[in-house]
Amino acid sequence: MRVLSAQGAPAAVQQGEVPVIDLRSDAAFYREGEYWTITYDGVVFRLRDTKGLHCVAYLLRHPHEAVAATDLLMIGGTSAPRPLAPSAPATPEQARMTVTKRVKAAVQKVGVHHASLGHHLSTCIKTGRACAYMPDPAHPIAWTL
Repeated sequence: MRVLSAQGAPAAVQQGEVPVIDLRSDAAFYREGEYWTITYDGVVFRLRDTKGLHCVAYLLRHPHEAVAATDLLMIGGTSAPRPLAPSAPATPEQARMTVTKRVKAAVQKVGVHHASLGHHLSTCIKTGRACAYMPDPAHPIAWTL
């Protein structure tokens, strides 16, 4: 965990002082086999693997970057875009609808286990023809992915 000064900057802790702990640095979102381990604000929970969670993880890994829904549609077990199979062409509109449905379902599952993280993701992940994770720059979260 990081120790922060009252202004939010990393600080040295003198002996006998009580450190201010930034729980937002204790945020993790990673896959372990068939489950995802998610940690946020000191709460740890696990969710069964879904394509939507792969999309969410990819967006968390690339904050403030617009990613085409057609690219997110191609995300598989590696959490990285890969070429579409020749038999699976998707129009941008089909990709938009599919990715939006997957991401919203994943965020809803997260919200069942951690309401404030579900709210954070639902307000910071933008879906459409291009998708992005747009966290508040004033309150950054150091994700372990």
